[in-house]
Amino acid sequence: MNKKVQQIKWLYISAFLLPVLAMAQEKDKERNIDEVVLVGYTKVSKKDVTNSVSSVKAEAIKDMPSTNAAEAIQGRMAGVKVALSEGSPGAEVDIVIRGGNSITGSNAPLYIVDGVQMDNALTILSPKEIESIEVLKDASSTNIYGARGANGVVLITTKGGRKKAKTTINYNGFLGVRKIQNTIDVLDPYQYVLYQYELYNKAGIATDAEIFKNRYGTYDQLSKYKDVKKKDWQDEVFGREAFNATHNISVTGGSENSAFSLTLNNVEEDGIMIGSGFKRNMANFKYDYDISKKLSLSFNTRYSRQTIFGAGTSSTGSQSTNRLRNAVRYQPFEGGSIVNVDEFDPLFADQTNLVNPIILANNEIKENGRNDLMLNGSLDYKITKNLTFRSVIGYVQRDEIVNQFSGTVTSLARQNNDQPVVFLSKAQTRRITNTNTLNFRKTLGNHKLDLLAGQEIVKTDGESLTMNIKWFPKSISAQEAFANIQSASPPSGLVQDAPKAGRAPDRLASFFGRANYIFKNKYILTASMRADGSSVFGKGNQWGYFPAASVAWKINEENFLKDSKVVSELKLRAGYGLSGNNRIGAFLYDTFFTTSSDYGYAFGTNVTPGATTGNILANKNVKWESAASTNLGLDFGLFKGKVYGTFDLYKTDTKDLLLLAKIPQTTGYEFQYQNSGSTENKGVELTLGSTIVNKENFTWKIDANISSNRNTIKSLGNSASASANFYLFPSGWQNNLNDFLVQVGKPVGTYWGYVTAGRYEISEFDYNATTQVYTLKSGIASSASAANGAKPVQPGDLKLQDLNEDGVIDNKDMTDLGNAQPKFYGGFSQTFRYKNWDMSLLFNFSVGNKVYNANKLEYSTQYLYRDNNMLAEVADRWRWFNDAGQKVNDPTELAALNANTTGWTPPAGAYFLHSYGIEDGSFLRLNNVTVGYSLGKDFVKQIGLSNFRLYFTMNNVFTVTGYSGYDPEANTRRNPLTPGVDYAAYPRSRFILSGVDITF
Repeated sequence: MNKKVQQIKWLYISAFLLPVLAMAQEKDKERNIDEVVLVGYTKVSKKDVTNSVSSVKAEAIKDMPSTNAAEAIQGRMAGVKVALSEGSPGAEVDIVIRGGNSITGSNAPLYIVDGVQMDNALTILSPKEIESIEVLKDASSTNIYGARGANGVVLITTKGGRKKAKTTINYNGFLGVRKIQNTIDVLDPYQYVLYQYELYNKAGIATDAEIFKNRYGTYDQLSKYKDVKKKDWQDEVFGREAFNATHNISVTGGSENSAFSLTLNNVEEDGIMIGSGFKRNMANFKYDYDISKKLSLSFNTRYSRQTIFGAGTSSTGSQSTNRLRNAVRYQPFEGGSIVNVDEFDPLFADQTNLVNPIILANNEIKENGRNDLMLNGSLDYKITKNLTFRSVIGYVQRDEIVNQFSGTVTSLARQNNDQPVVFLSKAQTRRITNTNTLNFRKTLGNHKLDLLAGQEIVKTDGESLTMNIKWFPKSISAQEAFANIQSASPPSGLVQDAPKAGRAPDRLASFFGRANYIFKNKYILTASMRADGSSVFGKGNQWGYFPAASVAWKINEENFLKDSKVVSELKLRAGYGLSGNNRIGAFLYDTFFTTSSDYGYAFGTNVTPGATTGNILANKNVKWESAASTNLGLDFGLFKGKVYGTFDLYKTDTKDLLLLAKIPQTTGYEFQYQNSGSTENKGVELTLGSTIVNKENFTWKIDANISSNRNTIKSLGNSASASANFYLFPSGWQNNLNDFLVQVGKPVGTYWGYVTAGRYEISEFDYNATTQVYTLKSGIASSASAANGAKPVQPGDLKLQDLNEDGVIDNKDMTDLGNAQPKFYGGFSQTFRYKNWDMSLLFNFSVGNKVYNANKLEYSTQYLYRDNNMLAEVADRWRWFNDAGQKVNDPTELAALNANTTGWTPPAGAYFLHSYGIEDGSFLRLNNVTVGYSLGKDFVKQIGLSNFRLYFTMNNVFTVTGYSGYDPEANTRRNPLTPGVDYAAYPRSRFILSGVDITF
């Protein structure tokens, strides 16, 4: 284990030990443990919860300024992994609860905001408006939500007003700047031209040598590049100071019978990359009104409008979509005898597969807009003292639009007559939810009963339309093209691509019930049942049934612990349940035909449109995916709640996976959705906290959590080879590269490739002095076909391990190279308050996960192109030319020339995965440091305020890691089967800001 990993471990262990060591000295105040949490359609005292639930309250994040609610909760909850896929403005947020259950389906949790289902809700919420976030982790709690609850449920409650409270106005705003944190080291100008000299002259072809001389000069002239100023293209493209202005305004108040709150949020943020940025405006209004002592109403209106600017650095496509390459591999200086880097040269672009990164960034314009509307209302009626009826109705609408312009210098335009291309996409989804519940609560002596029965319907509709429009006038601007798509004119004999449209109806009908029984405030039993009927399945398979039960024992209420001065809370929990998943498209159980002239046939002088069924074979037998979860937990509090925590053991078995399976193409199709295979997740979670000091003038509190999850594929059903029970899957960054292994007994996300064995040395060759040819000795396996484009290997070439020792290095020597699953992960926070000063620190960490650094493989492989820059470590490669620029062939001289080099010659074959590209992704990150100062209460009152706080914050302060890329948390492939791939990710930035929090 390397030193940095050990540092991460000891820092985390110290965070756990500090509270225990310090709490013995401070026992003066009791922690309030009688919290209330939201658990499935109703609120429950935290002391009576029988399930595994993690929660974050507003108090924990109120002093942390952030534009993204997901960042505010990162590292705060055990078993909940929150990560940004990359560092771009508005980047996708990945939240995975207790490991991924699905293989090809989504592992995203179900989001419920104020009782209404939403998708990826944290992206449209400001952290300042969140009252609480509860995460239901085990099936005994998630099953009450049935459909889509298999991956966990995130319950979000937003802030509202208070009855009998005066109107208050709060303003919280901050200004800040983002700056790139680190860059990828590349060859400097002199190292670059020496490498190009080798490429152009190694084969001894006179025309190549002449091209080099005309472009860079003779070998004797190359020393001038030692004095040429290095052009840092990464700094040019990503190095700008990106400013952010965020404003939050909230107005709250209430009368005798009503309460209201109005929240407004505005964010304007530049990206560190040229042409990128983010804008968002949000408004939320909540109103509660008591019509009588029995009847109350509430409604909530939320609107969010956001736009992400910039094409970014990549997409989920292959190498052709990698825009980061141009900033890393473009020649590291300005000018040149042939190519002026300030101008676009199509010949140079074809020869190098590169475009000046600044010109390219200004030729790719993308606007990704999204509008979200949420309307919901609820009615509560107390039928009797013990019986309450509640009805919630909600409407959610999301409109998304993408406008993308590819100018004349882009590869897409060059493939289409050097004319601009526009991509337009529009989509709308609408969801109506109605939930009705009856809740009966009764206490009789030592017996406490809480019964819930409910019914829910969810109706989802939507439409989408995409258009790819080619052949715009070369002089047209992006905005002109977006507004005048009719100006595109196909060349003679060509036609535009047909638009693509789609609909996605989804219906869900549900019935559920739950019973909670408490005896003597010691013994708790909870049982629940939910039945879901989904329209995405065919007749006979539409209904799924999900039972669950859990028990708890409050040990601290027993006589032998009731008067304990050490143990203030001790509760043992156990639960088991089933939850379901129906996340597949509509109508996949039936066959539909699409008509288009693309599938037509000629009849006379006309083309008669034809029809096709697509590439997914219908399956009438597809049914619900289900997850069975067992959980054993312990909640504890010591020394009147000064030390508190939870410990959970769990196991989740997911079966009947909704798998998009590859099927024999003899069927006429390529894929079919099947209930095929099963996975297992098992793990352990520990949360520990302590109020170490709680004095009038000084408080110190620490909260920490650590989790470990092990994911295993238990079965692949009909999707795997009958003999091997596995299949290979491509990450997609390079075409035809099957670099992930899906195999029974292995975790999801297993990297599949060769083992790097260094380089071939001279001692492994026979040398013919007459022909000056090196021939690999008999018995030494050759990497030629795997790593060198089938060309004979030479001294200094990359060497791979012959694992099966058959004398040939081929795909039979590929093996398991690790996976993205950490051994453990978590986070810890510390908050301090001294008089009017406050300070908070938030860390998160991961230990033992591997990262697939595809950038490293690409930027150290020659492949097809010259005049490409390489990673700085390529300067330590095997040398063929001496200091006089003469090629060395003699074995003795060649060995002496390379006595101090350790690297290999960059491979000239196609890209492939070998262990050189798999790195330890362990890290410890200080996510946030905030320091604040609040003016004294007496002074604040004199100026007519109730609060005035100034604060300074730094996000992404530092990261302790051995990873060589931009960010060990990068995850750019967006597929559960291919996690941990860092390819062309937008670099992470450090954010420094200052702000003010004022309450009137």
